[in-house]
Amino acid sequence: MPLQLQRLLPSRRTKNRVWLVFSNSLKLPFYADDVLKLGLKTKLEISDELFEKIKTNSLYYLLYNYSLNQVALSPKIEQTLSPKIRQKLYFYQQKYKLSGDYQFLVDEILNKLSSLNLLDEISFADYLLRKNKKRSRQYLSRLFSFYHLTPPQSAPESDIQNIKEILLKKKYISLNLLDNTVKNKIIASLLRKGFAYNDIKIAIDESTKNK
Repeated sequence: MPLQLQRLLPSRRTKNRVWLVFSNSLKLPFYADDVLKLGLKTKLEISDELFEKIKTNSLYYLLYNYSLNQVALSPKIEQTLSPKIRQKLYFYQQKYKLSGDYQFLVDEILNKLSSLNLLDEISFADYLLRKNKKRSRQYLSRLFSFYHLTPPQSAPESDIQNIKEILLKKKYISLNLLDNTVKNKIIASLLRKGFAYNDIKIAIDESTKNK
């Protein structure tokens, strides 16, 4: 018995979404405008070719909207968004039981977002800097290198002020920085966090002068 589209149900929760209900009990979310583009209507018999278009359009619709939501949450670049889309593609294929190779949709969506300037390296670099403002320059350097990015001009030139702020925390404020044993333990701890020895020494020296 040929596959048939039995019902078109408008979504109650999501604008411009309809649900396609097929005779094999499959239920797919679909972009309302694509219903007209593909000439879909109730009781329509679905050929293999048309069903492939329906699956492709449904997955594209789901993945594109997911990607827009991800970009809205925080700035993204292709390197960070691509694995998320691929993971979501696998999830949707499992959820709706859609077999086939649709990896090409990932590239299509990334190209679309890039054409709309929604994958912005400058915005992503600023976001990384804000998110890791308490990290050392060495850590930031490795992080930006990992993403093949140039640190923004607002990146700190020195960790000295950052270290001073750390030394004002409760766990450090009561310690005697003039005691060499204590001082060496603090230096070792901050070195493990990625701070440079000279920056640590200057920060400690300046902090003890202000006490």
